[in-house]
Amino acid sequence: MRKSRVIAAATALVVAGLGLTACSSGGGGSAESGELRLGIDEPKSLIPANTTESEGAAVLERLYVGLYTYNPDGSLKPVIAESEPQSKDSKTWTIKIQEGWEFQNGEKITADTFVKSWNFAAYGANANTGAGFFSKIAGFEDVQGEKPKSKEMSGLKAKDDTTLEVTLTNEFVGFPVTLGYQVFAPVADACLEDIKACNDKPIGNGPYEMDGKWKHKESITVKQWKAFKGEKPNIKKTFFKIYTGDSTAYPDFEAGKIDISGIPSEKYEEAKQEYGDDIIQEKTANTWGMAFPSNDKNYKDPDVRKAFSMAIDRDAYIKGTFQGRYETANSWTPPIIPGYKADTCGDTCVFNKKEAKKLLDSTDFPQDEKVVLWTTPGPGEDYTKKLGDMIKDNLGLEYELESLEWADFLQKRTDHEITGPYLSGWVPDYPLNEDYLAPLYGNGPENNFGYYNKDFEAALQAGDTAKDLDAAELKYQEAEEMLADDPPLAPIWIESTATLLGDRVDTKTYKRNPILGGFDIYKLKLTE
Repeated sequence: MRKSRVIAAATALVVAGLGLTACSSGGGGSAESGELRLGIDEPKSLIPANTTESEGAAVLERLYVGLYTYNPDGSLKPVIAESEPQSKDSKTWTIKIQEGWEFQNGEKITADTFVKSWNFAAYGANANTGAGFFSKIAGFEDVQGEKPKSKEMSGLKAKDDTTLEVTLTNEFVGFPVTLGYQVFAPVADACLEDIKACNDKPIGNGPYEMDGKWKHKESITVKQWKAFKGEKPNIKKTFFKIYTGDSTAYPDFEAGKIDISGIPSEKYEEAKQEYGDDIIQEKTANTWGMAFPSNDKNYKDPDVRKAFSMAIDRDAYIKGTFQGRYETANSWTPPIIPGYKADTCGDTCVFNKKEAKKLLDSTDFPQDEKVVLWTTPGPGEDYTKKLGDMIKDNLGLEYELESLEWADFLQKRTDHEITGPYLSGWVPDYPLNEDYLAPLYGNGPENNFGYYNKDFEAALQAGDTAKDLDAAELKYQEAEEMLADDPPLAPIWIESTATLLGDRVDTKTYKRNPILGGFDIYKLKLTE
């Protein structure tokens, strides 16, 4: 992931099995020896602090490594760090860093590298989408706004080259768990001096380096970096073809032009007949729901959002759209994530046409106006239309679709210019139920819903200051239950994979992280 984040609505639904890549595709012909061919939508960015969506993340996990990554059970695995962060009070944390790590331009990686990288990430004028993940660090507020008080957070200190000290504004027992997320990756000084150039050709520190520049809306190619200090991957090169519009990669897979592919829902039954047991099906932590712009005047009333949620027949929708392959969501956190609690959504996630209409009628929602449903081109349009049909049938509301390219949609969402419901997917940045709550609906980095609930914020804070992670998870469950009466998003389904591996992929080496979803880029081999 194996950090995860917002998923492209148009195509990630096509590929529940590729981890971060929203679809897979090839270069349009035969591959070079040792080259893996995948596909993505156009990324929004290739700067770690500005990459909180699935497409850029698929590339960055090859170009960058951070202090930690995650083991298959969700536990922290040190990479650049020597060991897990240490703290006596859950407020001041000490991280020891190994010597000998460097960037692909020869710059050494020290504790000060992380201080500079994280200050760049958090500085408000830089407008990084991952800035909010640094919000718990002391001094974060001082680097925000049009006229920041400071360019550096007071809570970051390099005690020496191998000792990083992080002081938080308040206790946060889950802080170590967050540090495997990609926004915390180090960035070279040369990149900080010219972000635009580094965005097109990143200077990473990971197992792969760029092979040429990012060809926008065409492709990205990465090749093995031979001087990488960590575990060496088996595959020499990875080619990402970039898809735009409503094109998908599955036809390329069938033509032998790509190596790994998910299956479009409308092709699933046909694929099942053709490929049978070769389809890899596994549970995931990928959740989907109907999100609401809570800041919009028509959706400020929680009862409006509850009415929309109760008007969705989830079982019928999943059966009709995904052939019943996916699990119905009755909570905001999925079962596979530590801290999951069943049925936190309660009656708000139970289909009840009569009560939904009655509830909507009790509000000031303009029922004589068309509901605008926002989406992106491709399969996502069809999935959104089917939700629109349910809203029309069960609430008596007419609707229309507003379709934007993925990058444009993200920008509109960031700018709070979305004026109606839309499908929103989420996979974890880190394995803790808090990650399905605070970053999305709290005062966090992905709260583009315009949502705020002071009681919910207080409940999250109670989790942050708990004595240990077990106690924290229980407090976060209490916060999650509050969303049932004031839902910023109506949970609908939890994905499972439907992945196909081409003849060039050694199937025995395809290992998927059961919590974070991506396949292991180090273990995978090609048969050639």
